[in-house]
Amino acid sequence: MKKTGYFLSLGAGKNQVPLISAAKALGLEVAAVDKNDKAPGFALASLRIIESTFEYRRILRAVAENPLPTPIIGIGTRSFGKATYSTAYLAEKLKLKYASTESVLKFSDKHILKETLAPKGIRVPKEIPHSEIKAKTKSFPYPWIVKPSQGSGKSGIQLVESDSDLKSISNISSPKKPSKSKTSENSPHQETWILEEYIPGPEYTVLGLVDQNDFHLVNISLKETSSFPPFLEAAHRLPFPKTELEGEIKMLCRAIAKATGLKNCPFVAEFRLDQNGELVLIEAAPEVGGEYLADVLVPGYSGYDYFTNLVKLLVGEPITPPPSSLEIPKKLKSQVRFDIPPRGISVLKSWENFPSQYGETLLLNENLKELGSKLDTSLGNETRTRVICLKTKGSHSEEEWNGTVRNRLKADYEAR
Repeated sequence: MKKTGYFLSLGAGKNQVPLISAAKALGLEVAAVDKNDKAPGFALASLRIIESTFEYRRILRAVAENPLPTPIIGIGTRSFGKATYSTAYLAEKLKLKYASTESVLKFSDKHILKETLAPKGIRVPKEIPHSEIKAKTKSFPYPWIVKPSQGSGKSGIQLVESDSDLKSISNISSPKKPSKSKTSENSPHQETWILEEYIPGPEYTVLGLVDQNDFHLVNISLKETSSFPPFLEAAHRLPFPKTELEGEIKMLCRAIAKATGLKNCPFVAEFRLDQNGELVLIEAAPEVGGEYLADVLVPGYSGYDYFTNLVKLLVGEPITPPPSSLEIPKKLKSQVRFDIPPRGISVLKSWENFPSQYGETLLLNENLKELGSKLDTSLGNETRTRVICLKTKGSHSEEEWNGTVRNRLKADYEAR
């Protein structure tokens, strides 16, 4: 890479290390920000700023008070939500490439994002008027979904299948919808609750990169979730089974980027295919996304170096386009899979070693919780106890192979 200077990383935790490592491998120095002084990414950084990634003004002041031998030429984060806004704010103040604060704010509240995209013809779940809560005769059939407007990680999502379910949910009875007026940094969105139709059907996760002019599709995976709310993410599987939808998904992501003014940033989205065969946008964000996709599944499956190209994008260097799905061997199959405890509250008692089979390559096998941990599935994805990622070129179908992987990942829980 031709450019030299500092890359400012908002976050230095475990998940941020792939981004920091990519910047270092490209010959950049790293200035890292994290409130945890023992964050592992600090070991790779030349400048360490002990501060919350949400405190963008303090970070700006810290950068200004620490003269650097070479300038800061890029900024990025692996985090989500408020950290993404901080990154956009600092990029504007330091005149760096990143999504604008105006664009990021459109993604920070699900109400506002839906109001932005629906008029552009992008199908999103229909919102259910809150007058329906007390209506004796419902105009919208169950099931409904209740979720926080600014939530993440599946936390807070609830399924309403009957009037009795509705009566048990008190947090949506008095919502305050955010104003449609322009939101500034001094008037952040207030957390509210969204009540919307539940869209059944298969779910797909999209990873992409948005440069100055275009959306680049990195990967589409089939997503599995738990059968119960808040629908914890159980697996992401490749190859994408609906190749005929790839072009449409790419066009929809381009339309989302254009409608929101998104440029120079990562992108993640989730779609569901409804009963009529129509794609419905469930979530979208200017983020890398978690789930070990960008750092394990993508490079293990297609060989694409996501983080190297993300850093290049953020410092204004040309990126290598992601490979087409046609360039990947047809027999290659891969997935990242999580162990999910039973619904409700339980304690992790034990788990069995995962036995790999002939022809499989184990890319990741990591425990996320310790034995004896008390688990509550209502808290979302953070409840999951173990993750594996593997690939194979075996001749059996992806569905058959997926069944064997799921059956081999075993753990014992005690309900509480």
